[in-house]
Amino acid sequence: MRHGIDMKVILILIISFIILVISMLFYLFMNTKDIIIKPNPSCYFREKVYLKDYIYKLDGTLKNNYIIDTKKVGKQEVKAIYQDVHGFYKAKKFNITVKDKTAPTILVSGEYSIEKGTREKLEDKILCADDYDDNVKCSINGSYNLDEIGIYPLSISAVDKSGNKTKKSFNLNVVPPREESKGDKVVGTIFYGDIYNKYKNDNTMVGIDISRWQKDVDFAKLKKNNVEFIFIKIAGQKKKNGKIIMDPKFEENIKKAKQYKIMVGLYFFSYAKNPLEAKKQAMYVTKAIKNYDIELPIVFDWENWEEYNSFNMSINSLNNIAISFIDEVEKNGYEGMLYSSKYYLDNIWFLEDYKRIWVANYGELLNKEQYNYWQLCSDGMIEGINTLVDIDVMFNK
Repeated sequence: MRHGIDMKVILILIISFIILVISMLFYLFMNTKDIIIKPNPSCYFREKVYLKDYIYKLDGTLKNNYIIDTKKVGKQEVKAIYQDVHGFYKAKKFNITVKDKTAPTILVSGEYSIEKGTREKLEDKILCADDYDDNVKCSINGSYNLDEIGIYPLSISAVDKSGNKTKKSFNLNVVPPREESKGDKVVGTIFYGDIYNKYKNDNTMVGIDISRWQKDVDFAKLKKNNVEFIFIKIAGQKKKNGKIIMDPKFEENIKKAKQYKIMVGLYFFSYAKNPLEAKKQAMYVTKAIKNYDIELPIVFDWENWEEYNSFNMSINSLNNIAISFIDEVEKNGYEGMLYSSKYYLDNIWFLEDYKRIWVANYGELLNKEQYNYWQLCSDGMIEGINTLVDIDVMFNK
């Protein structure tokens, strides 16, 4: 009989202990009146905000302040972990909303020229993209005739899924077709030696970039004429959805460059439509160069701007494609780099996402500190190459 009473007492004690533990846990994790979140917490796409920015009042110390991921529009759950005034650790979960406030980008100036007889739609020719919406639609307002030379006042407009709008007015100039150039005469206006003398200093190196278009290259003469580095095209796609094709001069060019101890970087010309395709392209490159010492970056080169609208992708999607390629080459121990003209670097690419940038700008370059390499011309001439060639400067060697 006494044994039965003892069991009841033990059972009561166990139940009381469980209730006490549950009460303490409720206090620790559910009683969060000592933290007050700002009403309707929100931010904008790619805005830099911290968790603490959403806390209106906190009786204690925030322990996990971090940058909110704002690269995806919509609601997301975040969690604040803090220590209250009594020393207890607690957690508070709440939702924030990432909004898109940026209007679509339309890259057209006040005057836009197109050749008579062009069969593509004008809407497909003028680059129109949103920062986040993959399927933004642009429409031309006004009448025009691509089969009749003349000047047509038009406007182009775009609206994204968030309701942001862009509208631009321009004159469409329908002009006579250009005659095809005749002959193979090469006329260059910029000499490598002049560029070397102008830009070479203790913090720079001067070089060139080449592909099959430079045909047979005399690397001994390049070395003699102070070429310090070369970016060599390794491969590229043959148009959108095309297969990867290795540059027919790649093997010869890289072997000769290594023979003459000229520093080498590589570039890949891409038509990638999504991050997976870009990753596979990077895998192709890293597999092809495993037997070579590559001192300089492997470059992602995407510049299909006249076809951009047909890709149906946002500026964010394009940047994710480039990042996928660069991440893959860096995972394999190489440096990755983005190549583009300054115009598109200013209007399309999210520069803060890239550690290394190669800018094409055929004129004097301001703010050189933003870039690692500068392609300053496409009509260079140097002994050892019988065609025109791009000349480049490396900063902060």
